[in-house]
Amino acid sequence: MTIHFFTIVLNGMPFIKYHIKVLKNLPFDWHWHIIEGIADLKYDTSWSLKTGGMITEKLHRNGLSNDGTTEYIDTLKKDFPNNISVYRKDLGNFWDGKVEMVNAPIPYLPDQCLLWQIDVDELWDLDGISKMVDMFKNNPNKMSAFVYCHYFVGPTKFVVSMNTWATLPEDWLRIFRFNKGMYWSKHEPPTLVDKDGIDCGRKSFISRDDTLVKGITFQHFAYVIPQQVLFKEIYYGYRDACSYWRNLQKSRGARIDVSMYLPWANNAIIENWDEKKRGKLLYPGECIE
Repeated sequence: MTIHFFTIVLNGMPFIKYHIKVLKNLPFDWHWHIIEGIADLKYDTSWSLKTGGMITEKLHRNGLSNDGTTEYIDTLKKDFPNNISVYRKDLGNFWDGKVEMVNAPIPYLPDQCLLWQIDVDELWDLDGISKMVDMFKNNPNKMSAFVYCHYFVGPTKFVVSMNTWATLPEDWLRIFRFNKGMYWSKHEPPTLVDKDGIDCGRKSFISRDDTLVKGITFQHFAYVIPQQVLFKEIYYGYRDACSYWRNLQKSRGARIDVSMYLPWANNAIIENWDEKKRGKLLYPGECIE
C-alpha cells in the first residue's frame, strides 16, 4: 500500500527537519508532497478577518518562507528526488486559500492510496504510522481515520483532559483512503469528497477511540516556540497571543486550566509531559537534528 503524505508549510523551522528521519525508515512505499507558501485569508480561514487576522511582511518573503524553510525543502528535494514533490506559487503570489494548497498534489496521486495529512508541527513516530497502516489493511471498507493528538501549548505542557479543547473525538481527521476523482472541498476541517461531492470519509471511518486503543497517537507542538505564537497572533488575529502564551510558560502546578491563560482554549487541563510515564517527547528542543 503506497502512502502519500502531504504538508502545507510556511516558516516550518525547526519542525520540518523531523519528518524525513521517520519517512526514510518506513518499510513501505511512500511519497511526501510539500506545499509551501502563504495562503490568502479566504474560504476556510476567512473567519480570521473578523478577529483582526492579516498578512504582513513579517510572515513571508515573496510569498514563501523567511526562516530557512525554503532552502531546506530544496535540499530535501535534491536528496530524495523520487519521494518528494514540492509545490509553490510564482514568487510574490499567494495561494488562493489553504484549500488550493491541499488540492495541489491531487492530480499527481495514483488511482488509489492512503492520503495522510501531516501538519509541519505534528510529529509521528514509526510505530504509530505502521500501526495505522495495518488498521487500514485490516479494515478495507473504512475510508478515513481520526487520531488522538497530544496537543502541546509549551515545550512540555500538553492537554491531558479528554474530550475538551484539542481532544474532542472528531478533532483530528488525518488519514484518508483516496480514490481517483476525489478532491478537497475544505481544509478546515479536512473534507475529502468524491466526484459527486460526497464526503466518504465521515460515512465510514476508524474512530479516535479505535486508534487510541491501538496506541496510535501523534504529538502536535502547536504553541511551542515564540515564532509560532506570533504567527497565530498576526495571521489568525489571536489578540495578545504572545503575551498570554508567555504568562502560560511561567505557570506552575501539576494540573492547570489552560483557559486561564489562553482565552480561546475552553477549559482544557494541561500537565507537563513525563517521559517515564508517557514515552519519548518527539520535540526535544529548539534544534532537531
